[in-house]
Amino acid sequence: MKNRIILTLAAMAAALVFAASCGKENPETVGFSEPLTKAEEGINSATNQFGFNVFHALYEKDQVLFSPLSASLALSMTATGANGNTASQMISTLGFEGYTMDEVNGYFKKMVAALLTIDPNTAFEIANSLWISERANARKDFINECKKYYASEVFPADFGSQETIDKVNKWCSDKTHGKIPSILDGPNPNMVMALMNALYFKGTWKNAFQSDIFPGDFRTISGTVKSVDMMYQQSELPYAEYDGFRMVELPYGNGAFSMKVILPKEKEDFAKAVKRFDAKTLDKLRGKATTNLVNVIMPKFTFEYKADLNDILIALGMEDAFDGGKADFSKMSHDDLFISFVKQKTFIDVNESGTEAAAVTVVAMDKNAPMDPPKTIDFTADRPFLFVIQENSTGAVLFIGQKVS
Repeated sequence: MKNRIILTLAAMAAALVFAASCGKENPETVGFSEPLTKAEEGINSATNQFGFNVFHALYEKDQVLFSPLSASLALSMTATGANGNTASQMISTLGFEGYTMDEVNGYFKKMVAALLTIDPNTAFEIANSLWISERANARKDFINECKKYYASEVFPADFGSQETIDKVNKWCSDKTHGKIPSILDGPNPNMVMALMNALYFKGTWKNAFQSDIFPGDFRTISGTVKSVDMMYQQSELPYAEYDGFRMVELPYGNGAFSMKVILPKEKEDFAKAVKRFDAKTLDKLRGKATTNLVNVIMPKFTFEYKADLNDILIALGMEDAFDGGKADFSKMSHDDLFISFVKQKTFIDVNESGTEAAAVTVVAMDKNAPMDPPKTIDFTADRPFLFVIQENSTGAVLFIGQKVS
């Protein structure tokens, strides 16, 4: 499945053929019971554009899968504890200039609640958690904000112990139904807090693909042709063309969720097409979509992806948060903390039945001042000495002796 990029879904092979010369207006899609306010619409658009900003930075000639929602949830929780210039940079990077953190946090609370209930036929789960060491000296107000707006679970943690690492990784596995089995590699005694988000999605196509899977040719980004498993359906689907892109929309369940499959122009350099495809382009395509009878041919695929986001977030303007000398998370802790790393792992499986996808994002916080190194004591037994062999639970001495020559 090499050389496919999945966020915009622009690299999926698909042959889309009109069977009607004029499209019908799309029926009204399933929506939130409580519409977004103007501020919430702005925050929503900013979250999407932040996702494309990161995706463009991640772009490579291979598969990519990034979850803007997961990253935004984890980083917005973190920004709730930021202050001063650190907070300003984080808000700017996330695209939330002009909005208060109360507005941002309120948006995510409302959005998550709606997403969890909007389609009873589609499994969509979101979980947030805080893992806090005693050494973090975390502020109660910060913890309460995370509970209030993000429904965060809170766990005590000692990141220097394998037991904590195992618990964190088990939480990831449980919340993603085993699709993301781990997020932390091993003990890290300098780490004092982890802010985490997990997403899980499993949807069945509203319009089923045929069960007969057949081999087909897929032209890779390098120009080579490989044989892959293809699937086919003919359905009335939203279709649009704009600025050299073609899009078909494949709905899940009751239509609240869907996959957009987007093809750039046949001979356009794919890297250039990815660079110019952004949140506004996607909005244009959605706005132009009309219902047509469409033949869809596309490959089955499954893959995992891992992204280390430090350098990307710094390049986007979030510099101080990663700098132990400048970071200001005084709303999070009584001590000086900074972000040591931001990491995301993702998984996707697309087949004739539907789609299963998962993401976990972790923001790791370290203390500004490193732990004091253990004192070094010299002990050189270069003269006569005694020795004892003892059973430690009872203190019973088994042997005692001396070495004198």
